[in-house]
Amino acid sequence: MRFIKQLGIILAFAFAGDFMVRLIPGRLPAIVMGMLLMLIALGLKLLKPEHIKECADFLGSIMAFFFVPLSVTIIQNYKMILPVLAKILFIVVACTFITFFASYGTFRLLSILQNRKK
Repeated sequence: MRFIKQLGIILAFAFAGDFMVRLIPGRLPAIVMGMLLMLIALGLKLLKPEHIKECADFLGSIMAFFFVPLSVTIIQNYKMILPVLAKILFIVVACTFITFFASYGTFRLLSILQNRKK
């Protein structure tokens, strides 16, 4: 029963995100808005991690399962992707390096700031 309650909380934030996206002009995906609302609720301590932990852990453990239909569709329609495959691969590789160096730079900056305090 606790798992169903936790799933209900997560779904409530997803529905709230969908509702907010309909009110606010723009192109923010509803699920992203729902996650932002949940982040705000967690940050303001309106929602505690224990309220959603078990369900969130379970959904995270089976997340790869949700990408199977997408992957199969991409494989079935590979002819549409072939003309732009080089661009897609370049973007993927470039974004990987940018993310790596941004993470490394953030880590270094925080390390330097923490060492100054000591």
